[in-house]
Amino acid sequence: MNADTDKAVPAKELDITSMQLGIDRLEFSLHIREDVRTIAQTLAEQAQRGLMLLTLDLEPAIFDQQPFLNAISKLARQHQDACFRILILDSHRTLQNGHRLIELSRRLSPNIQFRRPPPEYQNTGKTFLVCDDAGYFYRPLASRYEGTANLNNPGEVARLKKYFMELWDRSEPDSEMRVLHV
Repeated sequence: MNADTDKAVPAKELDITSMQLGIDRLEFSLHIREDVRTIAQTLAEQAQRGLMLLTLDLEPAIFDQQPFLNAISKLARQHQDACFRILILDSHRTLQNGHRLIELSRRLSPNIQFRRPPPEYQNTGKTFLVCDDAGYFYRPLASRYEGTANLNNPGEVARLKKYFMELWDRSEPDSEMRVLHV
């Protein structure tokens, strides 16, 4: 992960949607909500095996957008073994406000799984999305849109997946989310 986003090419200078997962190996910097929305959608559209997401509250401006939801739905329908693992730090706020990804999870369950990290990880402060074994976006501060992304960096993806799985293994299914799947 490149903490210095000044060294990466700014996303606004690229056509992210034309880049290919697992092929285009260019780290680029994210600066605004639209950058993050575009990379999340691009990763979801090109995924073959699934996604892992660490998020504070499923950011509606990013993950409750129809193109992203369409990509998740299509992936789940076309690849029955695709897995969506979501670690959500504040599901209460998400459930209160409603979210179409939660509704989608009702129909695609068990493909979309939600867990809540234990209390010692509640202040992680970061948000990231990893896709298959190739692409990711990473924001060191969930409250800001600045970060980095790459559609072909297996080393960084492996590092993020390792961290994610450590949290996942220590997490439990979110009791508030489980009610939705009854």
